[in-house]
Amino acid sequence: MKRAAIIYNEHAGQANDHLSIEQIKAQIESHSFQLKLCPTSKPGDGERIAKEVGKDVDTLFIFGGDGTVHECINGVPSLQSRPNLAVLPGGTCNDFARTLGISMNLEEAIDQVCTGTTKTVDVPKMNDRYFLNFFAVGLIADTSENINEELKATIGRLSYFWSALQTVTNPTHYTYTLTSDDLHLTGEAVMILVSNGNYIGSIGLPAQHELDDGYLNVYIVKEGGLSLVSAWKEAKLNDQFDENENNLIHHQLKHLTLHVEPEGNVDIDGEDGGKTPVTITLGDKVTFCIPSESQ
Repeated sequence: MKRAAIIYNEHAGQANDHLSIEQIKAQIESHSFQLKLCPTSKPGDGERIAKEVGKDVDTLFIFGGDGTVHECINGVPSLQSRPNLAVLPGGTCNDFARTLGISMNLEEAIDQVCTGTTKTVDVPKMNDRYFLNFFAVGLIADTSENINEELKATIGRLSYFWSALQTVTNPTHYTYTLTSDDLHLTGEAVMILVSNGNYIGSIGLPAQHELDDGYLNVYIVKEGGLSLVSAWKEAKLNDQFDENENNLIHHQLKHLTLHVEPEGNVDIDGEDGGKTPVTITLGDKVTFCIPSESQ
């Protein structure tokens, strides 16, 4: 029997699935795992539990939303002996599970991660916090603050889109300074996004990023509104960026330091990341269970 544990948020959205944790446990154990249940009850539990149990198991399942995944990833890099990580979608958007190619159907997702293959993934680090999916200052961070929690509970990720639409019509403009090796950029922007995944709010990013290429994918958005939508769609359609497009700028960097004025709120993986300035590096690598090509 393979040793495993599952960290799960009992209050995650689970909008499309209604399996009990007992049913999830039974399905995982049918794949020759001996599974320990590790529920979270308050913020920070995911990181703490990952540190406590991660060293003693072969596979660490994470069932919940992107916030739960974010907490757990911060508990893994300190482990000398690290388990494979298996993400099971149980939240509102499940963006990193989407990036890994995992089904949004929970039963299918369990079979995929239990019988699939593995992939080593870059884990960026902002100051002293790791993240998997994205870092943002500007539109996305401001949007997260504007989400109506009652609406989110009712209609899920659509509330994120609605809040984004409200924000993008009147965005805050930030003066930024971004430095990396020989690169030194200054200007005004409504959003600076550093992406490691391919989805935000279940919306696909303009380009599909390799998860193990050793680069941070940096987007600088100078204006919101229709010009952003147009540039976003054009880049996504052509899978490349127009060199003459001034509103959506893209760089691949190994590290960066970012200052913005006024001081900006930071969003990492949909969670509060504090304030700028920040330094972002490729902090580590971890191994995730992913579907095989035949699944």
